[in-house]
Amino acid sequence: MSEPTEPMTGGTQPLNPANLSEENEPFAIGTILKDVYRVTALLTDTPTLRVYRVALLEPWDHCARCGAALQANDQFCEECGSQVEEQTALLQETPAAQPIGAALLDDLPDDPARSVLPTVREVFVGEDSRFAVLPDGTSLVRFDTLLSEPNTFVDQTDAIEIGIQVSRALAYLHRNGLALGQVTLADLALTNKREIKLADAGAIRRSQGKEDQLDDVEQLGLVLEKMAGIQRHTRRLDDANNPSPLDSGFATILSDLRAKRINDASILAQALETLLAEQATPISLRVRTGYATDVGMIRDHNEDSVLTWDLRLNWDAKPVNVGLYVVADGMGGHEGGEVASGLAITTTAQTLVTTLLDPQLHNGPVSSKHLADLVKQAAFQANQAVYEESVRRKNDMGTTLTMAVVVGDRAIVGNVGDSRTYLYRDGKLQRISKDHSLVQRLIDIGQLDPDDIYNHPQRNAILKSLGDSGDPGTDTFEVQLQPNDALFLCSDGMWEMVRDPKMAELFAEHANPADLCDALIEAGNAGGGEDNISVVVVRFDSIPSVEH
Repeated sequence: MSEPTEPMTGGTQPLNPANLSEENEPFAIGTILKDVYRVTALLTDTPTLRVYRVALLEPWDHCARCGAALQANDQFCEECGSQVEEQTALLQETPAAQPIGAALLDDLPDDPARSVLPTVREVFVGEDSRFAVLPDGTSLVRFDTLLSEPNTFVDQTDAIEIGIQVSRALAYLHRNGLALGQVTLADLALTNKREIKLADAGAIRRSQGKEDQLDDVEQLGLVLEKMAGIQRHTRRLDDANNPSPLDSGFATILSDLRAKRINDASILAQALETLLAEQATPISLRVRTGYATDVGMIRDHNEDSVLTWDLRLNWDAKPVNVGLYVVADGMGGHEGGEVASGLAITTTAQTLVTTLLDPQLHNGPVSSKHLADLVKQAAFQANQAVYEESVRRKNDMGTTLTMAVVVGDRAIVGNVGDSRTYLYRDGKLQRISKDHSLVQRLIDIGQLDPDDIYNHPQRNAILKSLGDSGDPGTDTFEVQLQPNDALFLCSDGMWEMVRDPKMAELFAEHANPADLCDALIEAGNAGGGEDNISVVVVRFDSIPSVEH
């Protein structure tokens, strides 16, 4: 190893035989190595790894920033635009006896999975150290920067694709006796072509066995959770009134990683590939719909509105069920509440039906994020319409809104207020939406018991509704539907009068959606009928195969 012309200040940490030699202080700025690399900065200084930025004193056949191949006379890299004459690179220094990082990548066999790993220009050995030269990564966008704003996440479909690529790279490293180490969001980056890349591979090390490989897989799961904003939910088994969103298929895979049910990178890649294929084209289901609305036993007029819309479209060249289902509970008295709920229904339909009929939406994979964005946009437009009409009428009318957009076997539920959407599956009724109410908030922070939602004096105080200026703050939830499932949308005049277990019994007793809706209205009135009652039931069945 070349003798540094001037030692760097700051010193190094205590070392052991597996670390960099005690006599081996960092290179000084300006040190030239192999007549090719001039040290310009020390970026990392630990006992096992030092990373320098170096200037290249001669051209290289690959771009030092992004690793793209260069032609003999190129002045600029076609991939990232960097000037060839002013190239910089990263130089990793690691102990020769026990190297880590990019120095371990030099002798790996060719494999498509290797594209995720940094391009190593060369590896050379000094007296006590091993050195690897690789792109400096200044053209890469790291995910910790990309997701630095609060509540900013990667679309789940994109996160799944990233997970597939990185898990394939993990499997490749494991097959070659290496482990990735504690990868973080900062270690994953995008090229200017939106390709996934490990930024510098500084944590790669020789694997000590299955435990290291298992740690790699679990750590990747944690990174994907953060990337996609997948929250871990704990829930009391008896708490039917304080639900958590249903797990998507992606969330289920991540849960399996945490529980060590998936403990191999190849198995993880296969699971994610299967999920991505399932999401690419929705599975068509047979749909049966019923709805009903009733004034109740006390009110003198009905301020609720409902909408059901069912179609069967060619989606990605296959016939698929497409539907929109909405319940709105108006507020504001005669000539107010029913106007607000009706406006919310019609505006939602005008916004979503036109979009769902757009042929451009049917030519590729269905993005749940895109559908959720459409739901939020429809609620925003509905809110604006109600607000503008309330200003014109000079009253305080408003409305709650719960809706479900269904494409094949997936549903996106949107919710503002305390009208609800439930999923009926395997004999149980599970709430999907979450009430925007004062009582629900007090339950969330532990000041009330779940059953207080039915009899608390402030149970009708809602915290969100349509009719105010600005964004209503619509919550969205994704549900993967199965044959024999049912979606159930209702106003609070239904669920306040009849508890969830009783409603589930009615679902079990009535297979026909229209009959079920009538039975639900009857039960709501028998329970007191203190408010208008509106219900929508959508049952989903598998489509019988056609024998030829």
